[in-house]
Amino acid sequence: MKPRARRPKPNAKAAITPTSIQSEALERAMLHALAVYPLPNPPTVEWKGYPVTAGRVYPLENRICLSAPLLNTEQRVCETLLHEYAHLVVYHLFGTKAKPHGEEWRRVMKALGAPAERTHTYAPLPTPKPRRKLLYRCERCGEVIFRVRPLKRGRAYYHVKCGGSVRLHRKLQ
Repeated sequence: MKPRARRPKPNAKAAITPTSIQSEALERAMLHALAVYPLPNPPTVEWKGYPVTAGRVYPLENRICLSAPLLNTEQRVCETLLHEYAHLVVYHLFGTKAKPHGEEWRRVMKALGAPAERTHTYAPLPTPKPRRKLLYRCERCGEVIFRVRPLKRGRAYYHVKCGGSVRLHRKLQ
């Protein structure tokens, strides 16, 4: 049997080129943030393909990562950059003593003119559902059970609803 070629998974960690809207919004937000709270070294900003997380900050590396697919409007870019920048400011002022979204962080967010919210409400990117490749059937009631991974061989499996034996019916393509 010939092995099937696998499609490469999209790498959320790989850098992505931002759109012009994202670049302009990032520049404006960064200039504003640096004017309100100047840091000794401005942070580097990278665009990633995060499907759910809007942004992450790495204080020891003085780096902010933003999600290019999620931050598709100017407002989202600004809010997320200011959110992550506030984490950097808190780290530079208070070190690791301050809580991630504690009182110090809220004060910095207020000074930056951004809402002090912990999480975003952006819809995550749709992720492909796993394909159900195996079809099992209960021998007592006949209910069909779809699975991605095969059940282990040499073990007895029983249907939770009726107690009948569960057996592999067929493999789907």
